[in-house]
Amino acid sequence: MDKELLLILNLLLERTIITIEELQYITGLSIRQITYRISKINDLLKAQKVPLISLSSHKDLALKPETKDAILEIIQQYDSEKNCYFNKDERLAFMYLMLFINLDYLSLNHFIYSMKVSKSSVLADLKDLGQVLKENDIYIKNNRTDGYYLTGPEMEIRRLMIKLVINTLSVSHDCKIFNLIINEYKLDNFKSSKEIISNLAEKHNITFVEDRLLEFIYIFIFLKARMVSKKKERFEISRIPNISVIKLMKEYNFTEDLLYSFEDGHIIEAFDANYISAWIIGISVGSTKDKTEDISIVSKIVSRIMTRFASLSGFHYINYDRIFEQLYSHFRPAYYRLLFKLPIYNPLCERVKEEYKELYKLVRETMKPFDELFDQEIPEDELAYLTLHFGAILFNGKESVIPPKKTALIVCSGGIGSSAILYTELKNLFPELNFLVPIELSKLRSVSEHVDIVFTSNYSAELMEIERPLIKVSPVMNLREKFQIKREVYIQLVNTLIKPPRVDEDRKVKHARILSESRLYDELMSYFSQMENYTDKNDKYLMLSDLINEDLIRLKLPAVNWEDAVRKAASALLENDKITAPYIDAMISTAREAGPYIVVTKHVALSHAKPEAGAKETAMGIAVLEYPIEFGNKCNDPVKYVFSLSAVDHESHLQAMAEFLELLEKDEFYDVLDKTKNPEEIMSYIKAYES
Repeated sequence: MDKELLLILNLLLERTIITIEELQYITGLSIRQITYRISKINDLLKAQKVPLISLSSHKDLALKPETKDAILEIIQQYDSEKNCYFNKDERLAFMYLMLFINLDYLSLNHFIYSMKVSKSSVLADLKDLGQVLKENDIYIKNNRTDGYYLTGPEMEIRRLMIKLVINTLSVSHDCKIFNLIINEYKLDNFKSSKEIISNLAEKHNITFVEDRLLEFIYIFIFLKARMVSKKKERFEISRIPNISVIKLMKEYNFTEDLLYSFEDGHIIEAFDANYISAWIIGISVGSTKDKTEDISIVSKIVSRIMTRFASLSGFHYINYDRIFEQLYSHFRPAYYRLLFKLPIYNPLCERVKEEYKELYKLVRETMKPFDELFDQEIPEDELAYLTLHFGAILFNGKESVIPPKKTALIVCSGGIGSSAILYTELKNLFPELNFLVPIELSKLRSVSEHVDIVFTSNYSAELMEIERPLIKVSPVMNLREKFQIKREVYIQLVNTLIKPPRVDEDRKVKHARILSESRLYDELMSYFSQMENYTDKNDKYLMLSDLINEDLIRLKLPAVNWEDAVRKAASALLENDKITAPYIDAMISTAREAGPYIVVTKHVALSHAKPEAGAKETAMGIAVLEYPIEFGNKCNDPVKYVFSLSAVDHESHLQAMAEFLELLEKDEFYDVLDKTKNPEEIMSYIKAYES
């Protein structure tokens, strides 16, 4: 069974109906290739004696319930019958884990026997693995006394193992390699380890999201094997942080109990117990209600993040405490991941960067001052998770005024970040539905409310057993996917919702020349599904040149102090009827509250206030001061450039602000501001940059 056929099987399982064109779009296959694979699927279905898949006249693939059940059995049977022969990537991963667990003696024959390949293949793979490891300053050594082993920074060696486990479980969802290593080298049993970890988590009130628990069990098994190894004296441990406050936390107590639950756990050193504790914190859910020893330092960082984001984006928090708690719950584990350089895999990273491009740029700029704190650039995967959180805050739609007719439940195993944005996306997409708070799969049985339809980010056998319509969705959806999900819901709840028109039929307009079929398809999807909130970004978002014009620019502006500078800079907005007079007073008040955060980067201040303070139109003023002014920010003073933002909502100006932040990184932009004598040159530069 090739991967394309398996992909089609999964798509047929996920959708009530799907078109050939949609299969082409998702799989990249031609109609002939798809038709061939469907015939192969029908051959498999014949043995199950269920209705076969037929191509109707309008090219829809519609499945009977019994056919879906048969497809699920085929997929499960395929998973259970996978052979143990490895492809290239699996061999390298298996070899690295063999090296990582640090056996007493690891010879060439160990590799040959375990992977059932030739000596020449093992030597070639060792060479390739060595090249990969070299990029991380890790090397494979070999001698007659010790056999094969790893050398290099212990933090990096561990980081790569953790990354390997996370990536494998997140991308392929395949535990085959890990289970083979555990069985062959008699490591701690997975089932009993899971039972111990789950019981202790409940005892110490530690919450793991579902996906993270699976990762942690495998990571702990491999980490402990390495930590109790007789060859551990080679470890280069100097770069492992020694955070004494960890010993005062419940996660450390959890770790102590966990290690005492294993016969060889007492061998593990104190710094290794700290490392395990940090990893537990890094994958569990934080809460200010826990009153942990680190609450003060983490809270200060979260407050700084929120203040800086508000300063850069022009966003003003309506429910500060709720948003603070939401960000804290994510950032406390992120703090320890960054501090201990523990990797995390975000499967939504690339989609977040594409679908929330402007917001991602704002978050990236928000986090730049924190790079120094962690002695590294904040990884993109972490930035993408933060973007999901801020996206859930920014794009939280208004409550529906339509009386809810059906109740929907979201089951999400990926944690707070993905469930928060998914909750907001689906509420906006289906105002007709009443959405319950998202839950994890483990809590599905405890739901007491009646549920009419279930959305999930990840199929599982347990979910397939529920007697409710089940729809798989991605927390980050493009327009095409939103249409497909909306159509699927209409089909599943046909008695409640009106069936939407078929794009596939309506786009076959006669007597018309179609220049871009894909663009027409997207526009018709948007029109027919009535997704007014998801129109083309060019219609929805303003460019920076839409916010600024020559009348809003002031050059060589004299000012005696920071307040005078803010007032005079904002006067351009007032004179051009973009704001009311009280808005300027609110800007001053906001600046006092934000303190030095109004100075967003070297020599640049950005002032704004809440929309309700008197914003009449979204606009931005530019002021170049005659003489630089001290604003009270030691790192970025003195200020020479004051930008004044008026925003009537929290969303429409995000693209403009992303452009604005990019301009602030261009030395050429400041040269134009300093040297020009007329505003037209500044506008010309901005428009040229946009184009």
